[in-house]
Amino acid sequence: MEKICFIINPKAGYQKYKHVVKLIEEKLDLSKFEYKIEFSQKKNHISEITKRELKNNINFFVAVGGDGTVNEVCRELVNTNKKIGVIPIGSGNGLAYEMGLTKNIEDCITKINKNCFKEIDSISVNDKFSFNVAGIGYDAFVAKYFAKENKRGVFKYIYLSLYLFNKYKSEKYTIKFNDKKININPFTIAICNSRQYGNNFYICPEAKIDDGKINLCLIKECSFFNLINLSWKFYFGKINKSKLYKTYQTNKITINGSKDILMHLDGESVSLNKEIEIKIHQKSIKFVC
Repeated sequence: MEKICFIINPKAGYQKYKHVVKLIEEKLDLSKFEYKIEFSQKKNHISEITKRELKNNINFFVAVGGDGTVNEVCRELVNTNKKIGVIPIGSGNGLAYEMGLTKNIEDCITKINKNCFKEIDSISVNDKFSFNVAGIGYDAFVAKYFAKENKRGVFKYIYLSLYLFNKYKSEKYTIKFNDKKININPFTIAICNSRQYGNNFYICPEAKIDDGKINLCLIKECSFFNLINLSWKFYFGKINKSKLYKTYQTNKITINGSKDILMHLDGESVSLNKEIEIKIHQKSIKFVC
């Protein structure tokens, strides 16, 4: 019998976790799994729980929450041969949706019971990780403010994306990859493992999550009207048709700024050193889907 640990972020999903617990108790196949449920109680607690349960020989972890919850569990599982499943109850759920999961909790538990996994890539950013999409520029700026909101959700994110536009000032970066050197004042630098931010907003429609490549997507400085137009293109998967957009593939990137760099990793705001080294780690995560 396989040991499985559900790690629940109770702050995600407006109390949906209570319904998740009920369905785990009712629908999980107890002929296959011996399970336990853990709840995060503070910042970085999810990571602490994952580390502890690895020592307790847990082989299968399930993140119940949003993209930040998934990131905290996944970063402890890189190249460990352990598995991760997800029950998405967050505001974005980018990686979960990319892997074919939905917000239907029973369907997610069915996939857990089937226990089939796909090996996917991960991206290291200095000593941190991204498994979906990371970014510098306007999306990182919005993520910083979004993190301060008591109530999140897609409509709150859209509101902040429009409201904060005039407060944002682009900064200059030097990007090195594939023997290229680009100096740019971008609207956004997106570092993509998958195709979407979340909620089916596609930043890199060509990305494949298991191809051993980082997709570097650059969006030039733009007007408010351009932002509205880009938003529609994100939603319909047409961003690659914009003249403001350019994409490259590589396996290593170095980015330099004039000061510490504000970035988001899978939607979570972080401040990093003024030099960032980004690398791909091919098929380093076993994702149950």
